[in-house]
Parts: sequence; structure tokens; C-alpha cells
Amino acid sequence: MNQIWFQVLAAMIVGSMIKYFIFNALAWVAIDLAVLGVAYLILRRSPFIDMKRTMIFLGGLTAVNMLVDLGVINGMIGNLALLGLLGYMMFGRGYNNRRRR
Repeated sequence: MNQIWFQVLAAMIVGSMIKYFIFNALAWVAIDLAVLGVAYLILRRSPFIDMKRTMIFLGGLTAVNMLVDLGVINGMIGNLALLGLLGYMMFGRGYNNRRRR
């Protein structure tokens, strides 16, 4: 399963590298959506990943990234929002807090 997450991380890094060479904010949004699509295609191959929670996390990550790319929110506020999203997924009603029977 770690191999799959490395592939998702590689797709995100390649998307960031492509955004570095393009100077159009709308193209950045298209690249972010393409990276989200590639991550979905990579993740759906594994039967062991909870797709609903994973795509909620990656969708939130993409939404915050698009808002920062468009200049709607500042980069620091975007980083705080990403930390909040990560904290919610880890400590809130995210991955680890399922009821045990």
C-alpha cells in the first residue's frame, strides 16, 4: 500500500513542477484537477484503501490548493487550512475514530 501512496505523492510533485513553468492561474486549477483525477485512478486499483475518506481528504487538499492558486486566500491561511484538514482527518471523525464493536 505504501507504493500506491508514493505514486500519488509523485503525481502531486509532478503537478507542482508543471505549475512552476506555467504562469496562468486557470491552468493551475486545471492541473490541480488533473492531479486529483490521476490520484483517483491510482488509488482505485487498491482494494485496501477507503476511497470515500481518502477522496474527501484529497478533494479538500485540492480545493484549498485551488483557492490559493486563484488568490482567493493567502498562502499562510491555505497552509493553516491544510493543517486543520489533516488534524480533522487524524483526530476528528476521520480515519482512526471508528466505533469498535
